[in-house]
Amino acid sequence: MRKLAVLAAALALTSCATGPTIRSDFDPSVNFTMLHTYTWVFTTPPAGMNPLLFERVQASIDRSLAARGFTKAEPGDFAVAFTLGRRDRVEVTNWGGYGGFYGGWGWGRHSWGWAPVYSRVDARTVTDGTLAIDMFDTGTKHPIWHGTATQQINPRNLPDQAAIDRAIDEIIAKFPPQQ
Repeated sequence: MRKLAVLAAALALTSCATGPTIRSDFDPSVNFTMLHTYTWVFTTPPAGMNPLLFERVQASIDRSLAARGFTKAEPGDFAVAFTLGRRDRVEVTNWGGYGGFYGGWGWGRHSWGWAPVYSRVDARTVTDGTLAIDMFDTGTKHPIWHGTATQQINPRNLPDQAAIDRAIDEIIAKFPPQQ
């Protein structure tokens, strides 16, 4: 159950005021102008993933690809897969001479004021959620394109479908790549 919550939280890309960081990469030897149809690599959710979330993300990718002129077919010119994940990292801020309250002025040792001296270094754990979309050549099974959206998330929040759609649209906007 925890695994389901983790994956769902990874897609709750709305906890920050700024949008997700979008990145993409591609195989420059591929002629992307020849790609018109696609199929799915996986038609069922991976073990431990919320099947409703899987369907929502897949439908959003279908919608975004259709808006860019691609149609689903069996077999397609390329195959699509996606993954969700989260990663915790530590952000450290060194306040230097301004550490603690007002540069360390307090009632403690080496202090001159009303506030107690606190640490001049602030450390906090931040969770980043990532949605990755991958495209593969259906004939060779080799990867041809990779796109990601990464954003700081609150793992306790539920996924927001509007945010999922925006993130997917931003990723798919980079496909096909401008060569």
